[in-house]
Amino acid sequence: MGKKTILVSLAIAALALSVTLPVLTTQSVEAADNPCNPCGGKKAENPCNPCGGKAMNPCNPCGGKGKAAVMPAVNPCHAKMGTVFYISDPMARNTISFSSRAPLEDIIGTTNQVQGYIVFDPKNPKNGGHGKLVVPTSSLKTGIPLRDEHLASKDWLDAGQYGQIVFDIDSVKAVKLVKKTPEFQTYELQVGGSFTLHGKTQRIEFTARITYLKESDKTRQKMPGDLLAGRAEFDLSLRQFGVSGFDGVIGSKVSDSIRVEVSFIGTSKKPAAMTAGNPCNPCGGKAKNPCNPCNPCNPCNPCGGKKSKG
Repeated sequence: MGKKTILVSLAIAALALSVTLPVLTTQSVEAADNPCNPCGGKKAENPCNPCGGKAMNPCNPCGGKGKAAVMPAVNPCHAKMGTVFYISDPMARNTISFSSRAPLEDIIGTTNQVQGYIVFDPKNPKNGGHGKLVVPTSSLKTGIPLRDEHLASKDWLDAGQYGQIVFDIDSVKAVKLVKKTPEFQTYELQVGGSFTLHGKTQRIEFTARITYLKESDKTRQKMPGDLLAGRAEFDLSLRQFGVSGFDGVIGSKVSDSIRVEVSFIGTSKKPAAMTAGNPCNPCGGKAKNPCNPCNPCNPCNPCGGKKSKG
């Protein structure tokens, strides 16, 4: 076979491949195969995916299956709507309590491992607000260790599989000024959002009361920064969240309707754990943090950074 014949054969083969093989455009790579794309790619294996990746990824602001409370990342869109009040008290004074009233037994439990934030504008309270609260499932305590083990087991809340209880606040409305003094302003309002428990999410709404306090010598005795104190009560149905427990227990020893009470104080001063030295801070931390989606030099940055050509 001559050199000219070989060249012609190679040209025909190349043409056949170009017809049969799909063209991999920049868009298809970014959408399906880009491991750094937080809204696509292979979420299960992507350590830079802020809402997925490895469950124990310390830079994952959405948590994972850890037992400790993790401060959720503040949504940058929410932060523009008002003041961010961080709910992260090192003295663990923020509490969530729950109670069950049943014919054969009354149960009262609590946790003080509450982390999160509330965005609220004290100057324009009717603008509403947003926020997020996170509690480790295994942190719920009822005063009896064996009962706590049952509560965290697969038969009940399954803390091993569903490590966190999360409340995403997406609606604050019907804001009404209840009391105003030179030191504070108290509002009553309607709060709505998505409550996630036992792997299921339900929308809930309830009335809450919050008090805004401008920083002063008196408030600094509690914690630095402007403060936002909140209290609320609401009911949850265990069955709506797929919690069935042992046969015959719900209704006799455990009520299907659980009363939840929330009490917290947030501060406008960012917690030390979220300052510049924190390598797990998704919108700060060390400049070289490869999992920082807000790092302008990070090619995994979903809102900026180096963009693919094409």
